[in-house]
Amino acid sequence: MKGLLHYHFHNYLRSHRYIPPLSLYILSLVINYTYTPNPILDSYSFTSLLLFFIMGWFTVTLFHAEDEGQKRITMLHCKNLRKYYRSLFTICSLIGLCLSLISVAYPIVFNAFGVETRGLHLIMGFLSHFSLSLLALSLSALFTRELIQKQSNTWWGVLGILVISVAISTLKDTINGFIWLFPPLHFSLEIMSSEDNIKSIPVLFWGQFSWIFLYTFLLIGLFFWIMNRKYSL
Repeated sequence: MKGLLHYHFHNYLRSHRYIPPLSLYILSLVINYTYTPNPILDSYSFTSLLLFFIMGWFTVTLFHAEDEGQKRITMLHCKNLRKYYRSLFTICSLIGLCLSLISVAYPIVFNAFGVETRGLHLIMGFLSHFSLSLLALSLSALFTRELIQKQSNTWWGVLGILVISVAISTLKDTINGFIWLFPPLHFSLEIMSSEDNIKSIPVLFWGQFSWIFLYTFLLIGLFFWIMNRKYSL
């Protein structure tokens, strides 16, 4: 597994496909914090939503970093397709982790907030970014070429499901009885709409973040289930 992770990581670096999404995200961070002071949780909410879309870009480009011929060769050497895809999910998760840490640290390093940050701000900021990055990963993986034949449909599918996830957050009262079936992005937005002077993280918030992570793992499980039915992993 270690060798496969090393290969996928370096192959992705050599492809240079990470440059556009990474550059756009870093540029967006810089622009967002150009004018100070900024509210803490609202700012983290915005950048976590931005990361949600950027991670869809990272996911597709990483899953498509190899051409079909090279992919078949890698799978033959790997001898285990489940391990092959676990490696891709791991690399994507590490990208989400690194960008989440950068997103939380950047405004603090450059003193972009108008008030002093506390530990709970950092925890909420990190969980918001990391949970949405993994949610975007799990949603986008379902529209990669592994499951979708036409590449144009891949990009439209990824963009569509991410936009729908955001739209659902504004319609949660209308579809109240079915809201648990849809991507729980709205939980993160609700949590991060709290006031900066919040004294502690409520138990409800921990439960909502936990549901985002659980929903993510269920979608990843769905990906492997579909792949198993399709290719007998």
